[in-house]
Amino acid sequence: MRTGCYKKRNGFTLIELIIVIGVIAILAGLLLPALAKAKDRSKAIKCLSNEKQMGVGIDLYIQDFNYYPPGRQNGVTQWELCVGSYAGGNSDMLSQEARTALFVCPSARPSVTTNGIRLNFSGNPNILREVTKDKGPASPDDIKRPTDSVLLADSIQYAPDGSSHAILWGVVGSAGTAVYWNDGLLENAQRPIQVSRDEDKISDVNDPTAADLRYRHGLNYANGLFADSHAEHLTKGKVKDKNFYTNY
Repeated sequence: MRTGCYKKRNGFTLIELIIVIGVIAILAGLLLPALAKAKDRSKAIKCLSNEKQMGVGIDLYIQDFNYYPPGRQNGVTQWELCVGSYAGGNSDMLSQEARTALFVCPSARPSVTTNGIRLNFSGNPNILREVTKDKGPASPDDIKRPTDSVLLADSIQYAPDGSSHAILWGVVGSAGTAVYWNDGLLENAQRPIQVSRDEDKISDVNDPTAADLRYRHGLNYANGLFADSHAEHLTKGKVKDKNFYTNY
């Protein structure tokens, strides 16, 4: 009877390699969406944490001045410059260096952060008001429903020159008029506000529809800080008039 020696086989055959590669590809296809979702969730949590820290800065500002920071005062300051001075930024409330990384939403498109301005949040114009010769800043006593009232949220409109709107003047109430005018009616309190363009992009500085909420997180919600200092998700289509109007 003939006997022979069989050489021990090393390595894989081509078919085995193809099978292994196919299994790895399938696993990657299953895991990558989950990893991406976890990354988005982490960014949303960081954003929410930033807003809570802004709330601490606003509370400290109120303790010193007895009113909310001005949303915008032409040629003087904006709310985030006031808050930044209490949150590790330059203590000069007139300085652009008062902004810190606190005012950057990690889910925002970095391409719209221009000319060194780091700001991805806007304030409710009925609380963080635009201060003029005819209207002063809001007092905490003006806010009748602090647990319902959005103080600031994911937003911003950058103009081509790098300047920005720090107040949510693009939010439109259920009646179709800007909440900037605080003309909401109590009977409409439970009606949802209108959803605007929701785009992080350079826009015309006079286009109010570009200065609205940004639903950056999970494709359907924005983060918002409320006047009682709690922060939560604002789901697209479910933000109500009562969350922006303070006149009732």
